[in-house]
Amino acid sequence: MKRILVIGLAALFSFGFQSPVRAQQGGSSAGTKLEAIFKTAEIPYVKLADDRYKAVVSIDENESDRFQVFLQTIGNNPNDDDLQVMQMIFYLGELPKGTTPPTALIKQINEWNGSLTRGSVFVLDSVIMYQSSAWISKSDSTTLINDALVGHFTSQKLRKEIAPYIKQ
Repeated sequence: MKRILVIGLAALFSFGFQSPVRAQQGGSSAGTKLEAIFKTAEIPYVKLADDRYKAVVSIDENESDRFQVFLQTIGNNPNDDDLQVMQMIFYLGELPKGTTPPTALIKQINEWNGSLTRGSVFVLDSVIMYQSSAWISKSDSTTLINDALVGHFTSQKLRKEIAPYIKQ
């Protein structure tokens, strides 16, 4: 397990990706809860800014995935813990700088978003990402691990399907 954590932390510090999402920040109690959940779940993480984290989910010694977590508030009261949401973002790929997504990719993203049981795919600037959300008040270490695993396996599948569009 220590080796997996070391590999995960090395990947976390070595290969970052920039924040693609700007959101209303969640309350600090949500951040404290999320950090406690990360620790209990033994998911390596780094706090990038208030309510923004980078983490690594490890499947085994040879398989891991980086993702970012953003805390957001639904509504106008950032102190209402029941309205705090964590958004997990997984990097899928990147289009060449200065290009727009091909029409075929946009149609494919619409198909995926209509059929995914959880989360959605989106493009911001030239970066293609998968995101899913969960209520912080309903989350614990088990749900965080499950959400991270679902995000990993979904992203892994989507990366393979996106590859032909990126090469165009």
